[in-house]
Amino acid sequence: MERVRRYFLVIRELHEMGYELIRVCPCVSPNGMNWRCATTVKKYTLKNCGAIYRSTEPHTAANTSGGNFSWGECDDLTPHEIAEQFLEHYPHLAKMGKGSDPEYKQWFKQACDLAQRGYIFYALSDGASCFGNNHRMLLNFDPPTGEYLPFPPAGEVE
Repeated sequence: MERVRRYFLVIRELHEMGYELIRVCPCVSPNGMNWRCATTVKKYTLKNCGAIYRSTEPHTAANTSGGNFSWGECDDLTPHEIAEQFLEHYPHLAKMGKGSDPEYKQWFKQACDLAQRGYIFYALSDGASCFGNNHRMLLNFDPPTGEYLPFPPAGEVE
């Protein structure tokens, strides 16, 4: 859980660095035991839910599993240091992700704040999706009374 929380801080750091078009598209593995996430850009997320990734083009997303990054051990690094490594490892996403999207940045801040408290969101799992949840993102535990995460701002894919 700690790595997933830190993953959210890394994405928030990327947004602070001016890469506000970077988006997260999380799901849960078929057995329900692993949180996975495609890190992509607005261009490759759905218009009706900006947390669902769709692309047939290669190299349009960086995948994480359980908050782990594919290039090695990051446990001793700060979120800013990991964000800098992300930009080095995925220059194509950095190039496409540079830009302003204040609406998504604000939405993601809410998602990040919930994640720091243990409420990790996902858009899809085996047999469930955010579309069947009253246009609210699914959380790994029941959210605190009155709290939920609405759909993120729209992406660009039909």
